[in-house]
Amino acid sequence: MTAERTVLACLDPGPAARAVVETARGIGTLMGAAVEAVHVGRQASETLRTLAAHHDVPLRLLPPPTEAALLGAVGAPEVVAAVVGARATPGGRRPTGRTAMAVMEGTSRATVVVPPEAVGVSPRPFRRLLVPLEGSEESSRPVVECLCPLIVTEVELVVLHVFTPETVPRVLDRPGRDLEMLGDEFLTRHCPYATRIEWRTGPVGTRVTEAYDREDADLVVLSWSQHSSVGHAKVVRDVLTTSTIPVLLLPVGPRP
Repeated sequence: MTAERTVLACLDPGPAARAVVETARGIGTLMGAAVEAVHVGRQASETLRTLAAHHDVPLRLLPPPTEAALLGAVGAPEVVAAVVGARATPGGRRPTGRTAMAVMEGTSRATVVVPPEAVGVSPRPFRRLLVPLEGSEESSRPVVECLCPLIVTEVELVVLHVFTPETVPRVLDRPGRDLEMLGDEFLTRHCPYATRIEWRTGPVGTRVTEAYDREDADLVVLSWSQHSSVGHAKVVRDVLTTSTIPVLLLPVGPRP
């Protein structure tokens, strides 16, 4: 199909297919985009056809091989985001499966990763987004330059800044007042569209998980280097491993 904006729901026969379609519809509303489902194979199962029809989403079949086919479809000019299932089962050893990782690493489009724990959760609009940032220009720029132009509905952006031992301010005369001033300056410089900022200390991945649960967030937004080898993207791996809500990854920098 042809549309000014399209969100692709990348389906496989696994149990996460329904959550992927429902998430894609929510992302489509968030981004003002049509939704299309794609499946790699000569034919689709009755379950996938029924699922797409039930949600009034067209289903397009792509010829194998899987990874090349999906990357080709996601790379179409009208596509603004791809929605993929994270892994086959809850508590899996890897944060994502091979196909999801191939899409995440291989496309310049935003990618929404849906955990299997989202299956069975009633879909709701994406109204509160948790945006963890490190305070650097490199990590903050994708939110300002990439996320905000994608969103067409009214949302609440909650910025989370987690201090690590390396980044915590050495001197805070009055922590409450000083952190409020730091927060105002940070939002003005890096994320002027945000509603508010929350400060935490400790392991970044753990604090992100705690924050989206406490804030009742619908979506976690992370900048993503598209480099998942050891020593890179630890926060992304940690959040994808533990998250029970969808995670939107915004690519930053050239693909490796």
